Amino acid sequence: MRPLSQDLRQRIVAARERGEGTGEVCRRFGVSRKSVERFWKQHQLTGACRPKQVGGYRRSRLEPHDRTLCRWIAGQPDLTLSELRQRCLERLKVAIGITALWHRLEQLGLSYKKNDSRRRARSARC
Repeated sequence: MRPLSQDLRQRIVAARERGEGTGEVCRRFGVSRKSVERFWKQHQLTGACRPKQVGGYRRSRLEPHDRTLCRWIAGQPDLTLSELRQRCLERLKVAIGITALWHRLEQLGLSYKKNDSRRRARSARC
């Protein structure tokens, strides 16, 4: 879903500045009541009403701690993602999901030790 145009946002804020009610504005412009309230609140707080970025690159919360991650893995290469996640929470005070942690390690070129206990249980191929 694409964000509403800047022009429409400005017209909504202008209508609210003139004293029109939220319900009246949402009916006239065909937007939800919540959108009108959100645009108005953003305008009051920042003086502007711009849409947030949709998609694109987001920085990892672990980026400032890259050296620490490298040290942990160099010191104990058999750490699991769950153990790393727990360390990040306890020692770095960074709550992060397993997938996000995996992506950060991959970007750093780090890997965890792969052994027989992590492999699938299936018959060997000839």
